[in-house]
Amino acid sequence: MNKIYLFLTLLFFYTANAEVVCPGNKNIDQLIDQATSLGNHGKSKEALKLLQHANTLAKSVGCEKGELEATKNIMLVYSQDYDYKKALEISNTAIDLADSQKDYKTLSMVYNKRAILYENLGLYDESLKEYETALQYAQLISAADQRYYQTSLVYYNFAPYYQGRSDEKVLYYLEKSRQEVLKISDKSKDVPLEKKVDMLVSVNMNLGIHFRDSKNKGRNVKKSEFYFMEALKQLDLIKKEINPETKIDLYQALQEFYQMKKDYHKAIEYGENMLALEKSNSMPYNRRVGYMVLAKSYLGTGDHTTSQKYLDLFSKLNDSINSVEKQAVEVPVKKMISETKINEEKNIKKIAVISFVILILTAVGMLIYRKRSNKIIRKKYEDLIAKIHHENGDKTIDLTPEKNNENIGVKSSVTITDETVKALLLKLEKFETSKKYLRKDLSLTWMASSLATNPKYLSEVIKIYKNHNFTSYINNLRINYIINKLYENPIYREYKITYLAEECGYVTPRVFVNAFKKETGLTPSYFLEELKNSV
Repeated sequence: MNKIYLFLTLLFFYTANAEVVCPGNKNIDQLIDQATSLGNHGKSKEALKLLQHANTLAKSVGCEKGELEATKNIMLVYSQDYDYKKALEISNTAIDLADSQKDYKTLSMVYNKRAILYENLGLYDESLKEYETALQYAQLISAADQRYYQTSLVYYNFAPYYQGRSDEKVLYYLEKSRQEVLKISDKSKDVPLEKKVDMLVSVNMNLGIHFRDSKNKGRNVKKSEFYFMEALKQLDLIKKEINPETKIDLYQALQEFYQMKKDYHKAIEYGENMLALEKSNSMPYNRRVGYMVLAKSYLGTGDHTTSQKYLDLFSKLNDSINSVEKQAVEVPVKKMISETKINEEKNIKKIAVISFVILILTAVGMLIYRKRSNKIIRKKYEDLIAKIHHENGDKTIDLTPEKNNENIGVKSSVTITDETVKALLLKLEKFETSKKYLRKDLSLTWMASSLATNPKYLSEVIKIYKNHNFTSYINNLRINYIINKLYENPIYREYKITYLAEECGYVTPRVFVNAFKKETGLTPSYFLEELKNSV
């Protein structure tokens, strides 16, 4: 299964003030530090109140630096609460304050943050402009080590912007970020060593992820391992404990890397280490991935019991995360009930009676329809299972009924020599055997290039000799593949639809469900349930 490619973007959330922002008024510093602590523990409302109080107090005593620090952190609170528009609105004030103080470091940080906010809102052109502005301000910072660090951070955040757009630019900006952070002195007064190392670990880790990515044309497993090992080496450079979240991310990246290499024992080692750290640093999304990779790794070692344990943990946590996300998005709808006069109550009763009758008739109609529909669906399921049995060892189930060869005689709209057709059919056979149809980024253009032909030839041969257009041909192969997995390997029947969709190359579960239903006449959920009950 292709892994989700993830950059661990530095969002520079709350950091305690290392210096006094308002000399002569310790209350402002204390309020900001208390808010920082609350924000780090998820208490955003309480943090916001303290920051607003600090902001008001800073204004009253004419402390512009304190006002800027409070405003910047207010922006981060709204950002953390997913109120991106409000965060952008507050950032304008932060920019005005930082500009009046010629605080280029803060300006770079705020523009960097604005770029991420725009990207989260899907406004990619605006995001790119903000990144470019953040880079310009970073290069104006007078203190060399601070300049190197901030420039490295901006380059680092450029990389995920280009993810999925340009592998070359992703690599370019990660390497630029690495070059800048390496310039920072280990004895710097402006950038603590642990901060430099944390950044260096993150950059090396993401270079490892970049070269590990199966969708990357420049994929290089040796380079991937080299950068992962470089990241591990950095952990030994400092005595102070590195940011635990960075360590958790690194262990998870190593877990996925070794699972990909089928070095299951190392994958298990890093996965278990990651979960041990995560217990005291709640990171449920990392835990969810960790559970799934451990389930696969233990399965790879033949330990089905432990594999099932982690699969169950994954399922429970995945359901919990989905539930929390749903609650955060849904807005409760309240019914407005008003008192009515006596004559209006009579009308309501009449309407209620009529509505009840209609409801009963609708329910009866639905029951009849559902019963008839269930019979049809059940028949389709039985036919599919019968077809699987009929294959007698042929691992590929052809979901489309066999057609005669009348299409072979159809005149092609493109002139293709017999030799070319034969060669292309052989390549298609190898393509099917290699299971390259499971790639998420598969397209007609890419496939034609991979088979050393042109899209017109490929499309025509698939249409005439495979009785499909390109999309239905790929869907047929993918659904065949997942049906075989579900039928032959019981553990697949315990996986969620999201995982099954990824396993057979679909970007979203919705596209997978539609393709499955179109190919079989059944939903994946129905097929799974019937398999569990009858096979």
